[in-house]
Amino acid sequence: MLDLVATRPEFIKKINCLVNLEKVMSGAVTLLLLLSCSQGFALDDIEPPQDLNITVPKPGRVILSWKHSVTPPNTTVKYVVKIRTPEKKVDIKTTNNFSAHYLELHRGLTAQVAAEIYDRKNLRTPISGLSKWAMKDLPASPGVDGTSATDLSCQIDIQASGKCSLSCNWTPGVEAPADTEYNLYCGYDDNIDRCKSYITEPGGQRRTGGHFPDIGIFANTVTRIVVRINGTSRNLNIKAMEKIFMSSDIEKIPPVQNLTMDDSGLHWTKPVRTLPDRCFNYEVNISSKGRNEKITVSQISFKDFDHHSANRQLVCVRAVGKLPCWSTILYSPWTEMTVTGEVMDRSDTIGIIVSVCVSAAFIITFLLCISCWRHLFPEIPKPKNDLKDSFQNIQSQALMRCNSWDNEEEVISYIEELGPSDKYMESAGYGHIADYSSSSVSL
Repeated sequence: MLDLVATRPEFIKKINCLVNLEKVMSGAVTLLLLLSCSQGFALDDIEPPQDLNITVPKPGRVILSWKHSVTPPNTTVKYVVKIRTPEKKVDIKTTNNFSAHYLELHRGLTAQVAAEIYDRKNLRTPISGLSKWAMKDLPASPGVDGTSATDLSCQIDIQASGKCSLSCNWTPGVEAPADTEYNLYCGYDDNIDRCKSYITEPGGQRRTGGHFPDIGIFANTVTRIVVRINGTSRNLNIKAMEKIFMSSDIEKIPPVQNLTMDDSGLHWTKPVRTLPDRCFNYEVNISSKGRNEKITVSQISFKDFDHHSANRQLVCVRAVGKLPCWSTILYSPWTEMTVTGEVMDRSDTIGIIVSVCVSAAFIITFLLCISCWRHLFPEIPKPKNDLKDSFQNIQSQALMRCNSWDNEEEVISYIEELGPSDKYMESAGYGHIADYSSSSVSL
């Protein structure tokens, strides 16, 4: 310990002071005091980590690295690492000279590392204070503010075979030009996939969504997924954006398959064939007149279903993903409702057939009676419209003649009075005697 301290120039004056103190004091007390003082002086001046470096080997992955600090014998150094991003804070301790993390890096980060000394026999309590901080920044992604994609959301759809597909949607940045072309990338494990299937905004060219039909992960596999969207434009430099999802948080379970009913009850198959039975519970919802019941079962059947009920029943089933397969409860969509009712025996069938036949016979008899009544008592024909029209025409003509007489000029006539011999004479042409007046009257 003394040799290590003596090799450092900054401690020479302190050691000289201790040597002078040794001349005054002697024995074991002097030696213990010397060791205590030298250790305290050494631990007060811990060197901070050197050559702090930040690397980003792939989207969302950041690695900090530095050189180890020099420590006294029989001690161990631990490093306090602080990482700050606008979205997250990381505070850890490590004995390594590196630290790797998954973070959203599109807005940059600030990293700080300091060292502290521990006794190898007691790694819980430090025997020194923190060294000075080594600091370094990672700048944000280049580009114009407001041009990056926003409101990113993603969903993993699990297929019945256990394979998964990924769909993402976003909103173009408010400052993004109309010719902006966004590109979607998906990173998981050591793979990075580029999207080849996009959807665009209505009436525009900017992409607002993308789909990966097979992302190479399977259901019930907790995987960290890094989604990155960058863009290009002829007018502006488009900023990139990143978001990290855990697969179990965005998975969607498919509906149950092959829902059927028989005398033993309801039956279906698992929504995902590759997962064990313990991953699912099932909810059965039964609705009928005066009844709405929801039952949870752990099997792929429901034997207590009363399919002999006289009332019509609506039945639907959905799967519930549970622990330990998922960290949170997941629900599949409901199956299509199945209409069920009382199962009819042979006597019920015959009764229905007889009722239908009787009803048909009654209807036919009623129609025949109506037909015979019409033949026995035919309807009295109504006056035709032509006769009514003829009377109306005669009346119109009479009115027209009266109007014409009113408009004619007055005519003056003369009557000549005949003699007595001609007063009574037989009319040969008409067979009667005409009486002629001999007086002449002026009208």
